[in-house]
Amino acid sequence: MESLAEKRARVRQVIAALRKAHPDARLALNFATPLELMIALILAARARDDLVNGVTAELFKQYRTAADWANARPEQLHAQLRTINFYRNKTRAIQNACRVLVDRFGGQVPDKLEDLLTLPGVGRKTANIILGNAFGQPAIGVDTHVGRLAQRLGFTRKTDPDDIEADLVQIVPPKDAVKFCHLLQFHGRRVCQAQRPNCPQCVVRKLCPFPKKTKA
Repeated sequence: MESLAEKRARVRQVIAALRKAHPDARLALNFATPLELMIALILAARARDDLVNGVTAELFKQYRTAADWANARPEQLHAQLRTINFYRNKTRAIQNACRVLVDRFGGQVPDKLEDLLTLPGVGRKTANIILGNAFGQPAIGVDTHVGRLAQRLGFTRKTDPDDIEADLVQIVPPKDAVKFCHLLQFHGRRVCQAQRPNCPQCVVRKLCPFPKKTKA
């Protein structure tokens, strides 16, 4: 059984190797403000990041404040968001969240987890991504890539995202928390894919205990 200290040492090695393999790793969603990131994350649920970026490029020019989003006509937003999956539900979530921002937070996205979790459409993963990427806090947002790779790398045996986050917080250095998520996301898209991981081309294969490694 690998000890916590051994996991911490191994995770540092994994981060170092993935930094070299994916120097361009970053959050795939484009944003300039915490509000824009919140909107993009709500839209990105079960939708491709590049599709969301294509839509928000124009929307962020038109809607600049939480009040702009809250006061927009739903029918207009539906027309602008119809290429995004579940655009009606996402429109409702965005507008409800922005109304709460206006009513309770002076129109600003809060920088505390407990406050973010009061916003409609914002769950723990979304809140942590906002904290880490918009506010520079050491937060770990567990999306499908982070969860899958954390399991394959033996950093957790859990399946619930909140439990996976709790395990990762114990072993990932706080200064590397946000970058760690970006690295796993890029590695998950490029190499360690869900159906068939490309283990022969994986730079961390010797650090990975995954029992179903593929061969060249």
